[in-house]
Formats: sequence, C-alpha cells, structure tokens
Amino acid sequence: MVDEPGVSGNKVLQYTAGKAGGVVALLKDSVWATIASKSDYFVEARIKPQNNSTTANKQIFLLGRYQDANNWLLGGLNVQSTTASTQVEAGYNKAGVISRPVTAKKPIVLGTQGSADGQWYTVRFEMIGGNHTVYFEGERINSTPMADSTFSAGKIGIFTNNRSFLIDDIKIGDPSQKPVQLTLAPSATSYTAEVGDAPYTFTVTAKTSAAADDSFTVVSSAPSVASVSISGTTVSITPKTAGTATITVTSGSKPDLVRTITATINPAFVQVSTTYGDLSTRTVPSAGTSSAYADELFSLNFDAAPTLTSNGSIRIFRTSDDSLVDVVKLINESDAIGPAADGNYRGLKMPLAWVSGNKLFVRPHQGKLANGTAYYVAIADGVLTGATLGGKAFNGLGKAAGWGFTTRSAPATSLTDLTVDDDGNTADFRSIQGALNYVMKNVAKDTPASITVKNGNYTETLFLRNKNKLTIKGESRSGTVVNFNNYDGLNPGSGASVAGVANAGGGRSLLLVEASDELVLDTMTFRNTHLRSGAGDQAEVIYFNSPTGRLSVKNAEFWSEQDTLQLNGYVWFYNSLVAGNVDFIWGSAKAALFENCEIRMLGDTQTLGTPSGGYILQARVAAATDAGFVFLNSSLTQGVGPGGNTVATGTSAKSYLARSAGNGTYDNVVFVNSKIDSHIVVAGWLTSPAPTPATATATSGWREYGSTALDGSALDTSGRAAAARTLTSTEVLPYSSRSAVFSSISWTPTP
Repeated sequence: MVDEPGVSGNKVLQYTAGKAGGVVALLKDSVWATIASKSDYFVEARIKPQNNSTTANKQIFLLGRYQDANNWLLGGLNVQSTTASTQVEAGYNKAGVISRPVTAKKPIVLGTQGSADGQWYTVRFEMIGGNHTVYFEGERINSTPMADSTFSAGKIGIFTNNRSFLIDDIKIGDPSQKPVQLTLAPSATSYTAEVGDAPYTFTVTAKTSAAADDSFTVVSSAPSVASVSISGTTVSITPKTAGTATITVTSGSKPDLVRTITATINPAFVQVSTTYGDLSTRTVPSAGTSSAYADELFSLNFDAAPTLTSNGSIRIFRTSDDSLVDVVKLINESDAIGPAADGNYRGLKMPLAWVSGNKLFVRPHQGKLANGTAYYVAIADGVLTGATLGGKAFNGLGKAAGWGFTTRSAPATSLTDLTVDDDGNTADFRSIQGALNYVMKNVAKDTPASITVKNGNYTETLFLRNKNKLTIKGESRSGTVVNFNNYDGLNPGSGASVAGVANAGGGRSLLLVEASDELVLDTMTFRNTHLRSGAGDQAEVIYFNSPTGRLSVKNAEFWSEQDTLQLNGYVWFYNSLVAGNVDFIWGSAKAALFENCEIRMLGDTQTLGTPSGGYILQARVAAATDAGFVFLNSSLTQGVGPGGNTVATGTSAKSYLARSAGNGTYDNVVFVNSKIDSHIVVAGWLTSPAPTPATATATSGWREYGSTALDGSALDTSGRAAAARTLTSTEVLPYSSRSAVFSSISWTPTP
C-alpha cells in the first residue's frame, strides 16, 4: 500500500510491472467466507494505469469465479501506449489459455508512477448465471455468455500482464444493482481550437443506478476562455479567448462521478501583412501559376528546417471573395477519402500538415478545391517556430505574401487511361487517389481502365471501391513509391468505408480495396512506414476486402512490419517482394498464390538491439476446402528491418512459418518448392494456440513439399511440428500451378 500521489490521507494498492505478470492478488479466504453469493456478484474497482518500460501486451483484469491459476473469468483493461489502441475487455482463462471475446476501443490515458497525473477509471465485472458483463465508467460494454460449469462459482482476484497500476475502492456486490453512468460521446478528454472556430459539441449519456435518465451539470473553469451551453443531452463548448479552461461534467445522482475536458484555445486566425519576396520557386503549387492541380500536395520551402507546433492553423481562401475554403489543423486532423461511385467514403484520422527537411507539407482536405478557380494560402503566426523565409523571420503568411494560384480545368470525363505525376510534369493528376476518385466517378464499373504512375514519392493513403478491371502500373519498381504511416493506434481495426462523409473508421491500411474485381498492381512499391513500438502496431499495406474478387500483383514490393498484407478473395502475387515480421501475410483468402516471390522477414524495431524473430503467416481461411495461402517456387529470406534491427538465424533462430489465430478458422498454408533461409526454426510452425485442423491433411492445414535451403540443397524437415504434413508428389498437384490453385473459379492469370 502507498499514499496516493497528490492526495492526502488516501492509501491505494500499487503494482509495478517488471515482467509479464499473472495473478497478483486474490481475496483472502477469511473474507471470501463472509460473501453471501459465491456465484452471482459484481466486482468493481477504481484503476489508474501507469507507464512502465516493459513490452508486449499490457492488461489489467478483475477476476471472478476464480478456480485456480489457469481457470477464471475476467473483465478489465488492455492499456497500450496510445489511447487509440486501448480497450475494455471481458472473457475467461480456461486451462491456461486466455480468450477475450468482448473487446471495445476506449481511450485510456497513462500516468507516471509516483506522480499525480494519469486518470482513475471505474471498472465493473458482473456475473449472473452464464452471462458475464463488463462496465467501463458506468457504461455497459458487452456481455459474453459462457455456459460452462467450470466457472459456476469462485472468488475474486487481480491479474496483470505487463502493466503497472494503482487500484482502489475494490467492491463486491449484488449484480442487480447497476452502476451510475456518465459518458461523453465523443469521449475525448482534450479539445484544441482557435478563437472564432465553430463550437465543439458532444453528447452526454447519464443514467441512474436504476437505469433511468439522470440529470447532469456542466461548468467551465474559465467561461471567458471557453463557454458552455446545454441543449437536452448535447453540450457545446464555444472558444472565446486565448487560454485554457477545464470543462467539468457532473452526475446528478452521484456528485463524485465527473468527466473533464481540457480546452486549449489559441488566438483567432489573423492574416499577417508580412511579405517574403518572390515565392514562386519556394511553393507547390507555384505562386502565380494558372495550372495548379486540385489534388496537389502543397509545400513551402524555408531557408532551414522549421519546427511545427500544435498551435493555429493553415487556411485556404478563394481569391475572388476571400471566402474560407479549407482549414487544416495541426493536431487531431482527419479526412474523408473518396467518394466511390456509390457515395462511400473512407474516413481516416491523419496528419494533414508535417515538416520534412526544410519543407512544410500541407494536404488540403479532399474535394475542397474546385477546378478553374483562384485561391491563396494563409498560415497563422505560431504554426512554425525557428523558421526563416527569404532571410526574414517567419511570423505567418497572409494574402499579401502572394502564395496564390489558379487550378487547371478539370480533365474530360471520358478518359479511361490516366497518368499521375508528382514531379511537375504534365499529367492528369498529381495524386494516385485523385486518379482513383476520377475512375470511381467517371468510368463504368466493368469498363477497363488504367492509371500510369510516374516515378515519384507519393505520400498518401488510398481507397478503391466497386470498380472492376483497373490496372495501376508504376514507371519503375523502386522509383514509383507510395508511402504513409498508418497504423492501428491511429486508425483502429481493419476498417471499412461508409455511406457519406466520414472522419474515422477507415482502418489502418495504406490501401483499402472493397468490392472490386480484376485489380492489377504492377511495377511499383508500397510502404507503410509505421515502426513497431509495442502498441497499436498492426499496419497493413493493403487490405483487399473483396471476398469474391481477384487481385493480381506483378513486379511489386510491399513493406511494413506487422500485418503487411490482409487478403480476402482470390489473389496472385508474381515476381514480387513482401516484407514484414509479425503475421505479415494474413486474412481469409479463398486462394492466395505467391509465385516466384521473395517473402522477407525483417528485424523487429520493437526489439531493437536484440536479433528478433517473427511469424510469416496467420491464415484465417473460412472453409477447409479453400486453398488458402500457397507459396510456389518462392524464397523465404531475412534482412535488416526499418529500425536497423536484425533477424536471429541458425541455432538462435526465432522465426516461424505460421501461427494460428486459434479461433476455429482453417490454417490452410502450403509451401511448394520453397527456398528457406536459416531464420526459420526447426519446428517450422508455432503450435500454441493449436491450429485447425490439429493435424494437417492432404487438403487442409499446414503443409510443405520440396523445401530447400537458399542454395538449393535439400532441407531437412524431419523436425517439423507434428501438426504439419509433408505432402507427397501426388498430394502436391493441386498447388503446383496457377490454374490448379485457382481451379474453383477457372482463373489463370498471366505475367
């Protein structure tokens, strides 16, 4: 027990994680004997998660109906280092295997051990018969039914996996008494704006312990900075003057239940009158040009590298009437990518302004700029520090500075062959997404179309939906590069588009493809630049979410660390490179053939300084009869990762061909005539959790045929895991050619 930091006279339990952890506390038998109900009850506690330096999963669970160290029910928190990856979870540990069927993303902040920062969260885990329900801050998250006599009764405890925390006010009670609820949507705990911005609104859900509507109050600590108003359950915060205010929402039936939002208000946007000489050679679009592209990535080249702050905004105005067209904030930005022909958008949280070298880059929100229209760019004072432009200290940019331009006329709507070039040469578009938007809008679904992408570095996320027979081909494999840093911690989940404009939900991949057939990606490189840190690291390059569609990839490269490829439908990779280190090829593909490909295991940035291991595949194939993932005449290699780390090899090898999701889907993976480097362990396959089927057959499970070392010499596979199978020369025939692998749809793709 320790004194709660910053609070006088309150003792709390402190746990400091120095290893993975486990069950760290159980209720004493003498206390448990006084509890009336040993089966139906709730356990509740206030928990303050805290930072610690260890890696891997970081969980804090309240335990119920504890049987022994390997069997108990759980409800609690999965607290990663970024609030976009934190979750409330519920489930069970049975025979030493933890399952968490209930998961819900919730922003959960971390404090520093020994300091008063961080935040307390009330977690309740309720057990009534076979239904087990978790609550977070009074909000019912979800239930997981489990009709299993193993967990009919038992006492409470605390479990942690690698997370330091404080815990207080542990309670056991009658589960018919529900918690008081006070939740905000959105649930952000901070808000940044400029004076004059539109009000920020959120909805309050307030319920009494009897689940009836409750009253609530909202006050601002500084109404002159940020005032509040209430209309029903909707609260508005209006930025008034520069400064900081704390907005406090208080429950009517439980006055000690509060929610707070820290409002940081920056000064009003003002166009300065400073000029910096001729900007025509410093800006993209070039100042004064009459042929700017509406999908251009803007940039401003300073004398030396500036520093981007979180204050103020960058704005685009229409020249003719000085009307505001777009506002780019420096934090908490998002964009709606698209739309597809059916009006669907891909919503993504993403930075729209960043600094690289001496340049400030700005990506206007899609669809804000019209063709054949004059605009100018303005930048608030305080957006950048340490910046000089034309030898003059930079204090912002206004109309007087002269970064004005006129967009070119729109391309004809009848084009089916488009070009993209980001280097200033004449083309149809400056961005690949600009070309994709055109194709989705103007080219009929089944009319063939092509997009030729010239050499360049295209920093953008991509979205294609409901368009068939499209080819995207680069000028050269290494010279045409699409890159972006998108990841689960920023945009959680695999994601999907939605009807109408959206600012989130579009997932963590660089390229999202939905409901599209006969897509070809040829002669280019795709790179998700996210580096693994131990939190929110899933970062697909492509999520091909077309369960009956076909994708052909030729002479291309795909780079990430975790979950590089997520594949559904029918996919053919030919003469291409796929690189990553954790489940970097996965999904529910009916048939995914990798022919003459290099599958490269990269050093894991998270384990920097220690040669790492990893997992190539995690198949989640829906049917036992589906071919799944097939590797034909391909090479499994290893190399230095993006953070500079290496892969363990030889007797120190730590890498596996595959591991199972353990969720009952089929682990259908076949390696045929593959060259395998020494980073793969002798057992080959990781059998915890056990695969489906538990032992491979000729047509399902983990299989291998004709494996060799990289030099072509025969590879001894006698030490492979018992769950795997070495195919015979007859059994391998269905996986020995394109036509055989894709026989179910009579598809034979060509190079």
